[in-house]
Amino acid sequence: MSVPFFTQFSVSNGTFTAFIAPAGVLTKAPGLIMKREPGLILYMCGNYPVILPDLSQFPDRFLVRRALTAFQILTILDEAYQSYLIFEFDRSLFEECTDLLPVIGHRCREYAMNNAGVLLLSTYPDTYIQALEPFFHRIFLMQQIEAGSKPVKKKATSKQLSLDSLGV
Repeated sequence: MSVPFFTQFSVSNGTFTAFIAPAGVLTKAPGLIMKREPGLILYMCGNYPVILPDLSQFPDRFLVRRALTAFQILTILDEAYQSYLIFEFDRSLFEECTDLLPVIGHRCREYAMNNAGVLLLSTYPDTYIQALEPFFHRIFLMQQIEAGSKPVKKKATSKQLSLDSLGV
């Protein structure tokens, strides 16, 4: 029997945390943060949010801002006054501005250390997430295993030889 992941998931104060999981799992993360974080929460997403449309309730202390370019992420970070930031990662913003990833990673880390924290949500790891990796305090990676598939067992080949094979 497996233990539900969210009973074990926690984000420490002042940390920049990446949570990489299937979209269905990620939709639970903002609700968990809202229960634990008493202050204002900023939800920042890009052009094509995957998780935001599935969030059904927005409390009064939950503000949503969309960044249409990578430069707007920096502007939103500069203007943010909320105690906690949830950042839904949108790869399309960085296709032509990969050089901004370290700057954004550094700013998110600074924001987290000066406030309650930053949680980056992503549906899968890629080279863009790898560029941000040095700036994360913690990374949670959760992969989905399909119910019908069975793990492939490799048969260990024995290195033991019989006397017959040695010609004895």
